[in-house]
Amino acid sequence: MRGYLLDINPSGRDEVTIWIKRLDGRVVSHRIKWMPRIYVHGSLENLVKLGRLLSQRYFVDFVERSVKPGSPPETVLEIRVPFGSKKRVANLILDLGNHQLFKVYNVDLPSMQEFLYQHELHPTALIDLSNDGFKVLDSVEDIDYDLSWVRVAHLDAKVEISSIAPRFSDRLEEVMIEMDGERVVLDGGEEGILEDLMKTLHDLDIDVIITDGGDSFLLPYLHHRAYVNQVRLRLGRADDPRNFKPSSSTYLSYGRVYCRFRGFKLKGRIHIDSSNSMLYRETGLDGLIEVSRVTRISIQDAARYTIGSCMLSLQYYQAYRLGILIPWKPSKTIYMDCWSLNKADRGGLILDAKTGVYWNVAELDFKSLYPTLMLKHNISGETVNCECCKDDGEKIPELGYHVCRRWRGIVPRAIELPLRKRMRYKDLIKQVGDGRLRTVYKSRSDALKWILVTAFGYLGYRNAKFGSREAHLAVCALARETLLKAIRIAEENGFEVIHGIVDSLWVRREDADDQDYLELTKKIEDETGLPISYEGRYRWIVFLPSRTHPDRPANNRYFGVFMDGRLKYRGIEARRRDAPPIVKKMQLEILGKLAEAKDPEQLREKALEAVEIYRGYARRLILGDVPIEDLAITQVLSMDPNDYVVEARQAVAAKHLERAGIRIVPGQAVTYVIAGANGLSKAVPIQLIEEGSYRLEPYLRMLEKAAYTMITPVLESLRAPHRIYDMDSM
Repeated sequence: MRGYLLDINPSGRDEVTIWIKRLDGRVVSHRIKWMPRIYVHGSLENLVKLGRLLSQRYFVDFVERSVKPGSPPETVLEIRVPFGSKKRVANLILDLGNHQLFKVYNVDLPSMQEFLYQHELHPTALIDLSNDGFKVLDSVEDIDYDLSWVRVAHLDAKVEISSIAPRFSDRLEEVMIEMDGERVVLDGGEEGILEDLMKTLHDLDIDVIITDGGDSFLLPYLHHRAYVNQVRLRLGRADDPRNFKPSSSTYLSYGRVYCRFRGFKLKGRIHIDSSNSMLYRETGLDGLIEVSRVTRISIQDAARYTIGSCMLSLQYYQAYRLGILIPWKPSKTIYMDCWSLNKADRGGLILDAKTGVYWNVAELDFKSLYPTLMLKHNISGETVNCECCKDDGEKIPELGYHVCRRWRGIVPRAIELPLRKRMRYKDLIKQVGDGRLRTVYKSRSDALKWILVTAFGYLGYRNAKFGSREAHLAVCALARETLLKAIRIAEENGFEVIHGIVDSLWVRREDADDQDYLELTKKIEDETGLPISYEGRYRWIVFLPSRTHPDRPANNRYFGVFMDGRLKYRGIEARRRDAPPIVKKMQLEILGKLAEAKDPEQLREKALEAVEIYRGYARRLILGDVPIEDLAITQVLSMDPNDYVVEARQAVAAKHLERAGIRIVPGQAVTYVIAGANGLSKAVPIQLIEEGSYRLEPYLRMLEKAAYTMITPVLESLRAPHRIYDMDSM
């Protein structure tokens, strides 16, 4: 029997169920006897004693594994444990050894990933199943794999709301199912709706259910209403989780607080909550499945994992297939004196741009620079400053570090596949004429980009299994050397370098055309040995000053228009998550107007016309001709609303919601409108605001600031008189 691997799940203490969609379209399940494993390292004498003790309850065996990457195999104790018992058994072993005699490994390797690793499986794989087992017929390296068999539906419900937010006690009015542009509405009594829902999912043979808030409310709510109406609801192809209680957790990533809800996962059918999946929101189903295949994580887990957790699976897989054990709690500590730290910890190279308008500028970007350097120079936690290559290892510029020549690191092994596939997807995006295929390839490329970016960040993470601070610093040093070399090549060929930041350069020459810039790109690529892309030639580009220090330039804050009419903007309000839609719309309209300019004189004229665009938006605000949704500001809570020392607007809005019965936790976003009277401003949740009851002055200031960002640098550069905020002329 041939078919596609749709889903996997534990089905007992020692059994895994795999769900296969056969080539004839039928979904079948197949059970395999299997148990997760943990490993114990210690003296052989102590391991023998431990094995005798544990063999009374568990399957134990002595096997050969490497405790550290690159080290020879040693005898360790392998213990097969029931699902969900890894940490409990590991802690028992540590207690038996007084936390000194034993070290445990592979404890936090998720069991379903371990199953996929061991059987060389990946989600959506084409497999041939027989009595002797199964054979995988495709590869994670494939580009054009078949997903036409996946049947996707969007699920939503209409609730008879008794307050500003739905509750489990509210009656179910309708259930809506959308598939292939068609919409099915189920209504009537609750019992009938729920039974019709199960029948419809079965009749349509849905493989993937996509919801908005399915983990935090919708699916638990449907099960609660089924319990009230004595209906045994089953949304998957096997029994759903029982007594599921929505719960959330918050975590910090790159300085931002995120909120993640416990996943309501189905069996034999995939459930994706779009509001609880960063990967799905950013890259869609195509990007999510690509990451799931490459990292060998089930689709439902990949949808809810952080990008870091997905990236780590690549490293875990490489370690697993090489027979290298994964430490539970890494304890490698690096100590550096202040002088060494000051010399080494310098980040990426930045060449500040002088603020103003520049014409005929080209942008050159190194393709995935940091991951490429990690792969090319074999950068991994265990390869930088290794013991075996002190005298003949590859030297890192500036730092005096060396890199191992005898062992290929876990990290470069892990990133090679996503890096290679992303480069291939980017080439295909330029080659294919089919718009649908271009969209698919871009989604997959973007998803892999997230993985590669995180791979560098995790190198210096203190709990990284296969990283180190030295490895992180080594990549930064190599990147600085690469950008300096590119700058020198550009200047030697008669180009002026306007701006440089980490892995990108903006260069110009007054008489240069696209061919000249392409030739420069080729020279840099040949001399550095690293892939670089020519992003295009700007007709004009404006580099902006810092908001807090207007006399200084700001990195990565600019806007401009390419020769082909494409717009690009970074660091302005139109890119900010917390800017209200009215501000974003105005800035984009202004940018569109400025983009019409073909020379400096036209740019001055368009800038003056853009002032009228600003005044038009301000006039609409004053007259009350703005939908309340265009004034909504969305911000994320970084802490509990009651822990804010200063009455931040998002905290005030969250407290309003709490009084109305809606609990907001750190990492969740609140959407509010600035309202108030008698000179007092307050943040009112959009659920509670009345149409037209906004406070005028704060929004006028936002419009003025956003217009100033776009128009003033242009007029100042051209030395034209201007006045943006003129209430008398409105």
